[in-house]
Amino acid sequence: MALLTMTGMHKRFGNVIALDDVDFTLEAGEVHALVGENGAGKSTLMKVLAGVQPPDAGTMTLAEREVRFASVTEAQANGVVMVYQELALVPSLSVTENLLLGRLPPLVRYGDLRARARDLLAQVDLAIDPNAEVGRLGIGERQLIEIARALSREGRVLVLDEPTAALSATETDHLFEIIGKGKAQGVSVVYISHRLEEVFRIADRVTVLRDGKRVGTRSLAETSAEEIVRLMVGKAVRRYERPQRHEAEELGRFEVGGGGDLQTTTIALRAGEIVGLAGVIGSGRERVLPTAFGLHGTARWRERPLRSPRDAIREGIVLVPSDRKTQGLVLELTVQENVSLATLERLQRLGFMRSGLERQQTRRWIERLSLRPPEPHKPVFELSGGNQQKVVIAKALATEPKVLLLDEPTRGVDVGARAELYDVIDDLSSRGLGLLLSSSDTEELLGLSDRILVFRGGRIATTLTPPFAYEEVVAHVTGAHQVA
Repeated sequence: MALLTMTGMHKRFGNVIALDDVDFTLEAGEVHALVGENGAGKSTLMKVLAGVQPPDAGTMTLAEREVRFASVTEAQANGVVMVYQELALVPSLSVTENLLLGRLPPLVRYGDLRARARDLLAQVDLAIDPNAEVGRLGIGERQLIEIARALSREGRVLVLDEPTAALSATETDHLFEIIGKGKAQGVSVVYISHRLEEVFRIADRVTVLRDGKRVGTRSLAETSAEEIVRLMVGKAVRRYERPQRHEAEELGRFEVGGGGDLQTTTIALRAGEIVGLAGVIGSGRERVLPTAFGLHGTARWRERPLRSPRDAIREGIVLVPSDRKTQGLVLELTVQENVSLATLERLQRLGFMRSGLERQQTRRWIERLSLRPPEPHKPVFELSGGNQQKVVIAKALATEPKVLLLDEPTRGVDVGARAELYDVIDDLSSRGLGLLLSSSDTEELLGLSDRILVFRGGRIATTLTPPFAYEEVVAHVTGAHQVA
């Protein structure tokens, strides 16, 4: 008998049918993967389960009892806990306060709370100060805090929506160990991911959604990655492999450092080159691009200081940030308004917007990046994750940069949109842009990079050149070569 059944689930948002008669079951002690392209209905289905959104039709049973959760609190009281792809932390509060938010006792003993927070952080192997302000932490660190908070609720159904999107191989391994322990204790996990290698590694079964419908459920022991991709997109998606490039002239050198885990480091960049940055959380890798953009620490480009993003943009350097919804977009604005934000001076004359020029600019990037739907006046929050990422990139490219800093550029993006973004990135390099690509996805680094710089201990520990080997990159990132 299944622990959870969802039958005939239907959900409509205006004219868009997000869920169309979807069935889903979850066994006790099972890891059940839920996959599909952006907009397929995965998150909507789980938000119905977690009490975030009510279904328009359908029934749910939990432990043989029919349920319908009117709120997140009610779902959690029944043992259903969800970690969302878009993190639900309060940036201005401390790590401790975020971990225990909503469960603080009437009489607060901060020493006891910090001790509890350290225990929770230890579960995800995150060694940070419990008093640290969450807004000052990296995206990967915040992701681990979310997971630690969910584990603290000791639910019987744990929903993880893209939990490793900002985690390195080491943090992912540790998360899988935690999931394995929970599974042994009877905890059931719904695992939403675009990374099929993780699905095959951790899950027992997989359900595929496409356009709001369930198109198949398979045992992982009886299927293949190729079959799942065909179910997801209706066709085979090629694996991206970047052609070999000839060396070009040097554009300049970054000198970055003086911020947190990052020691002073010099990175040379050639025209048309993509330099990949690899490393676990805390290695310094995740701080390189924000520092190079003048957000913190100290940075120089061609020996000129970059004290702020304004300085960086003036030098032709633009950042595509890791967290598109809080750092890259104004969700309530339209596609056109978001794309125009970085080029307002160019689009204005005597204080008035040149609407024709603005429309022309927006249409250009909609066509070049294959934005779907191609509607310039559509609010960005109505787009899928992959298309939101295209808007962030369009906004950056509208400034006509010479250097593009890409921080986790395909985080939370489905396999189809990911391939399209890879083509865009390759095209930009062919036009002479220099690109720094920081990613926790090893396959992404292998496919896109001309060089890979491996960070460890706040500095570049290794420089790798083609041909790359997956195992070699992972060994350098995790420090396995130092152990051998």
